[in-house]
Amino acid sequence: MAATTEQRHGRGHLLIEQLPRKTWQERSFAYWAEKQYEGNSTWWRPLSAAVVGTTTALMSGIIKLGFRKVTVENLHKLTDVLESPDRSRALLTVANHESTFDDPLIWGIMPAHLRWQPETTRWTLGARELLYKNPVLNAFFALGQTIPTVRGEGIWQLAVEIGLRKLDEGRWVHVFPEGRVNQEAQLLRFKWGVSRMIMEAERTPIVVPMAFRGMKEIMPLGQKVPLPRPSPFTSELRVKFGDSIDFGPLVLEWRRARSSLSAEDAAELDRQVRISIADRLWTAVNGLREAA
Repeated sequence: MAATTEQRHGRGHLLIEQLPRKTWQERSFAYWAEKQYEGNSTWWRPLSAAVVGTTTALMSGIIKLGFRKVTVENLHKLTDVLESPDRSRALLTVANHESTFDDPLIWGIMPAHLRWQPETTRWTLGARELLYKNPVLNAFFALGQTIPTVRGEGIWQLAVEIGLRKLDEGRWVHVFPEGRVNQEAQLLRFKWGVSRMIMEAERTPIVVPMAFRGMKEIMPLGQKVPLPRPSPFTSELRVKFGDSIDFGPLVLEWRRARSSLSAEDAAELDRQVRISIADRLWTAVNGLREAA
């Protein structure tokens, strides 16, 4: 059988316990990783709300003042799900990745009333080596709901466990499945971490694909100072949201089929389903990107 929620949570706790704590930076990182995973500290919500609210409001100002034209199509396909009083499942969004500033800048398009509530702002996976560089940044990005991800550590790393924990809690998780910034014409193959989150979440999340264009023009790779440089005279930003994708039937069938297989056959089925989900997401995001 696939791992139960309790088994996954146990794995997450074990990974946190195994984090090194020799230096001040290592102890700080481990502290914030644990706080992200547990998410039950009474002080967390107001501090997180302050960080994500202030940051998103700032990004909204940059979008309004820094771009000649901003086009957002079908934002309601995200906000309708996010604000639905009947929603009983988590939300997972996926997008292409044009620059290291895609998140948080893109979320400046969100309605103002959603910015100051951690429950209606995304958790996202971000590169640990770029973001979690010292204790101050550790605190900022942890409270900003950015999950530290280590490139190359695969789908069983702590970041995926934290992402799954947030999905189990019914939260909104955003993923850039290409795994790195890509400014080429073709999307990269999507990594399987997002597939694992969809397959193993306690309740299969609602998945909303999205795509955007315009970030690589204001923040090309190779800049000496890695900051966005939008121009109110020439810069354009285009964002498009797609229809939600229901992976529930596929996940249900996978769980049923897996229960009667040997360990070797189950592992092969897992691989095939991860590929199938990643390919379907790639097709959805690529179609939106071409139409944006």
